[in-house]
Amino acid sequence: MKHFKKICSAFESGINVMIVVVAVTMMIIGVLQILFRYVFSASLSWSEESIRYLHVWLVTIGGTVCFYRETFSVITLISDKIEAKSKLAGKFLAALRFVFPIIFYGIMLLEGWKVCAAYVVKKAAATQISMAIVYACIPLSGIIGILFSIAKLPDFIAHLTGRNAK
Repeated sequence: MKHFKKICSAFESGINVMIVVVAVTMMIIGVLQILFRYVFSASLSWSEESIRYLHVWLVTIGGTVCFYRETFSVITLISDKIEAKSKLAGKFLAALRFVFPIIFYGIMLLEGWKVCAAYVVKKAAATQISMAIVYACIPLSGIIGILFSIAKLPDFIAHLTGRNAK
């Protein structure tokens, strides 16, 4: 399992590079749109749509990295009080925190796949790319999220048993 976690960490690094590339690409397209509109008095018809679709990819794939790093904002006021009163309830909440993301990413994978299949022939208005490419980030983030969840399994087990996973 340690090797799998190392692979996931390397995969996360690759995703981080992709996120930077997508963000820089969005910025360049935005600057080009401003330049063309205000300097050359001609608008780029594809720029706004491209930035929107790149943003969708950035958020959905980037969200899996936030999940893996555990950097989402969490309000633990109630769960901390429950865990302080009952170890069993605390373990149950920990189990829910582990299982719900797997269910969520599983739904993203299955339903995202259906959406991609339904939109294969539909083309984007300005860029004329298949909408399946745009929506492919949904099942892809589902796969990544499930893999990252599996990588977190030793930490989850260690938390339940009270041992250190690292």
